[in-house]
Amino acid sequence: MILSLLLMLQTAPAPQDELNIEVVGRRLAAISATVRQGPGGKLGCALSASSGYAKLDEQLCRTATQCVRKGARDAAAVKTCIDRRKPELLTDFKRSWRAGQ
Repeated sequence: MILSLLLMLQTAPAPQDELNIEVVGRRLAAISATVRQGPGGKLGCALSASSGYAKLDEQLCRTATQCVRKGARDAAAVKTCIDRRKPELLTDFKRSWRAGQ
C-alpha cells in the first residue's frame, strides 16, 4: 500500500506546477504584440505585458514577426495569426516547465 502511494506521488504532477502553468496560460492569452519595421527593414516586436518568462516572451515576439513576414499586414491579421499559435507556445512552455528548464 505504501509502495503504491509512493508510485502515485512520483507520477502525479505537483499541484503547484499545474497552477503556475495555468497562470502563465492566462497571462499569455492576455498579451498582445506589436510589430514595427525599423531602419533597414528590420522588424521589431513589443509586447503589451510579460508572461513572466523571458523565453516565452521571446517566442511570442518571434511568432509575431513571422506572422508579419508571412503576410499579416494589419493589427487584426497579426492578432489572429498570433492567437492561432498561442496554444502551441503554451504546450512548448509546459513541456519545458515539466522538464525543469
